[in-house]
Amino acid sequence: MIRAASAALILLAGQAQALSCLAPDPLASFTNASASDMPYLVLTGDLATPSATGVTEPQPTTRTAQLTGFELTADGFTVPFDGEVLLDVTCAGPWCGALPASGPIVAFARIDGPVPVIEMSACGGWLFADPDQATLDHLTECMNGKTCSAQPLQ
Repeated sequence: MIRAASAALILLAGQAQALSCLAPDPLASFTNASASDMPYLVLTGDLATPSATGVTEPQPTTRTAQLTGFELTADGFTVPFDGEVLLDVTCAGPWCGALPASGPIVAFARIDGPVPVIEMSACGGWLFADPDQATLDHLTECMNGKTCSAQPLQ
């Protein structure tokens, strides 16, 4: 009887697990991209995602999207970017990322072939919708070696 109750508790505990994520933050993402062995582009602009609704995907998938905007340099978002990006939806167990709806974004695109890749993980962190000017300015400061912490922007 005790063994049966213990087994039932273990099964229930397994089913009650949930994904625990830190809140995504563009400044933390900049730090993570800078520390990566892979090169990244920091892009801002309008993302056109055909058939994307912002709904979580049921499984890993990769889709092509069009991004028209600018790449971050030491002078700010000054280099024009108009091209394809790959949206790579990944999963952590049963939890998957979502394809973003079209609109203004700031994104961290990994250079891993001829087309930049933006990972859309279950916890997010590489693409942010509707960036404000303060966020873009702070990312420029990060690019210039100034303090780049995930503290609230002032």
